[in-house]
Amino acid sequence: MLTEPFPHVVIENALPDELHTELRRTFPSRHTLGVNIGQNERWSTSLRELREIAGITDLWRNFVEYHASRDFLNEVLDLFGESIVELYPRTFESVDDIRSRPVVVRGVGLEAQGELHLDSQVSGNTPATQCGVPRGIHFDSTESLWAGLYYLRSDADDSSGGDLELWKWPDFYSFRKKSSLYREGMNPKYARRFRTIPYKSNTFVFLINSIDSLHSVTERFPTPHTRQFLNLVCSLPAPLFRPLPLPHIRLKNLMGRTHQLLR
Repeated sequence: MLTEPFPHVVIENALPDELHTELRRTFPSRHTLGVNIGQNERWSTSLRELREIAGITDLWRNFVEYHASRDFLNEVLDLFGESIVELYPRTFESVDDIRSRPVVVRGVGLEAQGELHLDSQVSGNTPATQCGVPRGIHFDSTESLWAGLYYLRSDADDSSGGDLELWKWPDFYSFRKKSSLYREGMNPKYARRFRTIPYKSNTFVFLINSIDSLHSVTERFPTPHTRQFLNLVCSLPAPLFRPLPLPHIRLKNLMGRTHQLLR
């Protein structure tokens, strides 16, 4: 586990060959999941939805259920618990405080303060008919505590691109400076790429989300193949952090909103 520039881990050959091969062979198809969107588009089918879909193997049902369970939460906390408390001391008093929180499947029932909303999603990017970047530099939703990706690339997939890139802000940037520069798909000149993780089957990537947890997906080239992965999420009902632009940026945004109202 690495703590800089944000807590994360990358594990190649994450699962035993036999289990990995069967998960890849029985990866739920877009047809089974009812996915019908454009080319090179990201999709995710949540655990709440997966529970209602026929045609998914018991192996996959057990796999997604486990990764949205308290047992999985405890595994995460064994590795990342202290880092989470260090990042968010106003939200979590201690690792034991996190362990004691109610754990629910995201999207099931009403949200309550303090709950941890876990999700385990069958996800992918649709085949690409032209070159395109699935997603530029970003951090995840401010309500998200973690993000996990487990790649299940088809054995027949000979495509190029779709790798994961990890980025780092300059060391001297303050929280407010980062807030002011950040935009979804922001200009790479404001950050430095420090690692590229190939889209390779049986590779697991896990990170704790914060304003520092910048990542992106490289350009995909035309391919008839789907980019396949399990997507893991934990979110809270309220934001864990709130980006704060510099004063002149806030003033510029306010003037823009005022102009829109007066039109």
